[in-house]
Amino acid sequence: MHEILILHTLLNGQNTMYGLTKQILKTFGFLTKPSFGTIQPALKRLEKKNYVKSDKFYTEGGKPYFYYSIMPEGKDFLIKKILKSPVKNPVQLYPEIKIKLVCSNILEDNDKKVLYQDLKLELTKLKTESETIQKSNSFSSNSYGRIVLDNTICEYKNLIDLIEGFEKCLQ
Repeated sequence: MHEILILHTLLNGQNTMYGLTKQILKTFGFLTKPSFGTIQPALKRLEKKNYVKSDKFYTEGGKPYFYYSIMPEGKDFLIKKILKSPVKNPVQLYPEIKIKLVCSNILEDNDKKVLYQDLKLELTKLKTESETIQKSNSFSSNSYGRIVLDNTICEYKNLIDLIEGFEKCLQ
């Protein structure tokens, strides 16, 4: 997920690691708050795979700093990451889907359709599973569990509705 954040942010132009971290927090902070310590290794992995390149500069005092920029292969990799089927873990799925939706602006319309269908399918599966649990009265003695489950089903439905709104924009 961090690779998506980094590459999508670098599409707007080169940046230092500190500037990149700040921009990611500014753009995606309502969904995730990756630390500098999380961004740095992900950025280094991307650079090692030649998806990102760094240019070394020096301050007047001689201190080195790096500007990072995305390579053409990096944009291709970003598109593949956005289109890749989402994780199956519901805890990770929800923020991942939202990040992919934010980043879907770089996709061609056909790719957006594929992405939206895939995301809706995963959400529909989770919603159905949750509704099955809800009907089984697993939480009959735990009103807190029932409330959380009801809210989770509502969140899945809202996200499906959001994706359907994105799909209507493509028509």
